[in-house]
Amino acid sequence: MIDINEILADINVSTKIEKLKARSTTTPDWGKYQQDYEPQLHKIVNDRQGRRDKIHTDGTVDRAARIPIGLEKLLTKRVTEFTFAIPPKRVYTGTDNDTRKQIAKAIEAIYKHAHIGTENIKRGIAYYASCEIFTLWYVVNRPNTLYGFQTPFKLKCRTFSPMDGCTLYPLFDETGDLLAISVEYERTVKDETVTFFETFTADTHYKWQQSGKEWEEVDEPAKISILKIPGAYLYRPQPIFDGLQTLREDLEYTISRNSDIIAYNSAPILKVVGNIVGEELKGETRRVYRMMDGGDVSYVSWPQSVAALEFHITSLLKHFWMQSQMPDISFDNLKSLGQIGFDARKTLLTDCHLKIGEETGPWLEFFNRECNVIKAFLKKINVKWKDEVDNVGVEHIITPFVIEDEAAKLDYHMKANGNKPV
Repeated sequence: MIDINEILADINVSTKIEKLKARSTTTPDWGKYQQDYEPQLHKIVNDRQGRRDKIHTDGTVDRAARIPIGLEKLLTKRVTEFTFAIPPKRVYTGTDNDTRKQIAKAIEAIYKHAHIGTENIKRGIAYYASCEIFTLWYVVNRPNTLYGFQTPFKLKCRTFSPMDGCTLYPLFDETGDLLAISVEYERTVKDETVTFFETFTADTHYKWQQSGKEWEEVDEPAKISILKIPGAYLYRPQPIFDGLQTLREDLEYTISRNSDIIAYNSAPILKVVGNIVGEELKGETRRVYRMMDGGDVSYVSWPQSVAALEFHITSLLKHFWMQSQMPDISFDNLKSLGQIGFDARKTLLTDCHLKIGEETGPWLEFFNRECNVIKAFLKKINVKWKDEVDNVGVEHIITPFVIEDEAAKLDYHMKANGNKPV
């Protein structure tokens, strides 16, 4: 059984931090998957064996085409957009008196002024790509009336993830409760890169920095007044694009090879049959050759198999999006659909909505934990509400993106209203 107090009581700081780094979760190495996520880190960019440059005797070089395609990054954005392009709604229950209604408005104002919509997009990308995020909520001294009452504090949030160069170390107990979470990151202090290590428990915030090989305490441990870890942690076992690397690599090499072929055959080739009489006559707009004995001059066309190439590329893209359960909503695909109805659009996105439905479970748990943290802060910011805050229920609803149709909405409401005007 893990005893967090015993770990933190260790007088040897290095040993203490090593114990705090004993992860309770298994998440993939972001350094490995970053090579799939970032197009400029793809294998083809630096491949000098499969894509060799051609060096001529005069020293000139024909560089082989090395075309990276950021399908993994695009997929991550697409899944995030389908999840959060329509901002998650919060439905409040138990607001049967004026105080609770004011509490609901205050919670909504906290989300609004923390720019939670923008934060959701940022942490959606980080979660789907780097597999784990930790959103820390904290107060700053800034007098305001943003939440419907006068307060000297403003509530803000910040998200840590491996995409930002941070390493997260969650520590769970045997029942799955989060005992502590630590964040390791680097910052430049006076032209020197310093490593910091912060740990958050239910009642205390610790911060250390590494000087040479030794760790030293930056500040005295700070008490956490809300008596719970002031944030929410979320992780997944694999990135959203796991298993799709082979399809993307085959696509990159196919397009790059074809690019070399096109470049090689782009210069026109002139075929001459028979002997040329005299010199070539160059006019203002044309060149004239005189041929003997029925000779001929013509350009040689290049019989490229365009259909086979297009089929191969289209098949690779089709399988990439099909395996990811995301639609290929590029402009060319959408314009070919024409003016289809709202129900048809929803049907086309069935697989995508099923995928987002599968992903919403962890998100809803994360949002619920985060909301409990916000409620705990609200009790401290406005102590008059401390006995009523927990009586306000908050349900989060995630709606997968679909293009709205006002006519379909009106038709739906009219049918529900007995075909009367609405």
